[in-house]
Amino acid sequence: MSAQEKFFNRDIESRIMQFADRDEIVVIRGPRQAGKTTLMKLIAEKMQGKKVFVDLDILSNRNSIAEAPIDYVKRLRGTGNERLLLFLDEVQRLDNAGEILKIIYDEFKGEVKIFASGSSSLEIRQKVLGFLVGRAVVFTLYTFSFGEFLNAKDPGLYNVFKEKNASVLEYIEKGAEPMPKALSEDLLRMWKDYVVYGGYPEVVKAEKAALKESLLSNLADLYIEKDIISYFKIENTREFESFLKALSFNDAQMLLLSNAANDSNISFYKAKLYLDIIENTYIATRIYPYYKNVSTSIKKTPKIYFLDLGLRNAVLKNMLPYDKRDDIGKLAENFVFRELVGLGKEPKYWRTKSGAEIDFVIEEHDGLVPIEVKLGGSRALGKSFYSFIETYKPKRALVVTLDEFSKTKINGTTVYSVPIFYL
Repeated sequence: MSAQEKFFNRDIESRIMQFADRDEIVVIRGPRQAGKTTLMKLIAEKMQGKKVFVDLDILSNRNSIAEAPIDYVKRLRGTGNERLLLFLDEVQRLDNAGEILKIIYDEFKGEVKIFASGSSSLEIRQKVLGFLVGRAVVFTLYTFSFGEFLNAKDPGLYNVFKEKNASVLEYIEKGAEPMPKALSEDLLRMWKDYVVYGGYPEVVKAEKAALKESLLSNLADLYIEKDIISYFKIENTREFESFLKALSFNDAQMLLLSNAANDSNISFYKAKLYLDIIENTYIATRIYPYYKNVSTSIKKTPKIYFLDLGLRNAVLKNMLPYDKRDDIGKLAENFVFRELVGLGKEPKYWRTKSGAEIDFVIEEHDGLVPIEVKLGGSRALGKSFYSFIETYKPKRALVVTLDEFSKTKINGTTVYSVPIFYL
């Protein structure tokens, strides 16, 4: 692997390596071009054994392994006693993938370690995981988080960020005090770049704005061509692109699917189908309001968020610099959602019949933690925030600002305001 590929380490790698010496098949899923292949190569470098990579986008590879999976693996193993490390890229392209992996796992348990990647959540679930209960562990690799972006661009600045980020996470989970600001100007400048261009590895690697924009445009085209036309057989790409653009306009807002369908000139049925595809290919996802009863929650109107802001902006054909944009509130809220997901959280939102709303609610072991995104700072907090505190009496709350750091108490609740570039 080239030195440049080595530079792009991923936070998830350490979690995956805990399973390196175990028998389970490691399944790595996530959006196309997010770095799954590079991650598998990084993992391979740290493991001992005979390493074989198989690209299942190639028809001949699919045919060979499907025809006789046991003989195929015997050939790869050769005559030595060395453990075979078998890396299968885009495993969902393989017909009967789950059955084939099960056959290989059962036949060569302890002798062959399988790593498999895939770009479609739906196909991974349908074709693979149902056959591998008790035989597989699953990890989701998204595009670069802000921390990973910093680490790739400026490792020294990342070291400062990492401490601040960890302290904010400690506050959310346990109430420990976050660390105060440092190097704010540099971190804010990097954050503004990140929310425009996002975290696709090739885009992060690029230096010039024109190249970043070209790469993002090509990524959007590749997504339509490979995932939508090839995998899901959606031939009317104009309809699909129109619907995706409608979602991009309405991200971080209540998602009324009938309205999005009308805006795109498509049926409600097609809008539902397209939304399922968009979610299952890791482009955007829905979150639901907080209710104690989960079944009640999923019946309510969701909100939609994109998992990479660069792709969202490319779909909208709006690559203006942060300081010239009119959608910075949406960018900020979408960014906070993406980072919370990257931290392993499952954010919901809160909304009352009267219209009071909190951007995100996190359920922790000792109660709820409301998170409000207010670029204007804590002075911009409205009645909704106070209403939530009065209703649920949380121990702590978080206000995400552009660059403010402060602490206050509201009716017994500790409220910290922190800069957005600490997430």
